[in-house]
Amino acid sequence: MSTAGQRLDDIADCEFVGKDLPGRIAQYATLTQQFAHDLARELSNAEEAAFAAMQQLRGHPLLAGLDVRWRARRVTRVLREARELCEGVSAECVAFNVQFRQEFADALRTKRDKKTKEYDGKVDL
Repeated sequence: MSTAGQRLDDIADCEFVGKDLPGRIAQYATLTQQFAHDLARELSNAEEAAFAAMQQLRGHPLLAGLDVRWRARRVTRVLREARELCEGVSAECVAFNVQFRQEFADALRTKRDKKTKEYDGKVDL
């Protein structure tokens, strides 16, 4: 299993150049989706652990008269929202790949026999 730093390096190494542009876009979307899933899982675990730790402060003399459970939920809400954002990143990566394939499906299906004078781009689909 790779570390987060290695995963980020793998994502950064996915450049949208070369003849296999659809494959590179799919690879980028997959790697980013996996990273977002891992980060969401970590934030979920941190949310639960932080809530449990704050619950143990119930009965502390400095917190007398305060609803510790309510305050703990309020604090961990930030982690929950961060987790939801990561889940959104994951979903949008899938949408990115799907949208690319929908917009450029015709160009991906047909192979060009020869280059025409009108085409002077860098990517040959």
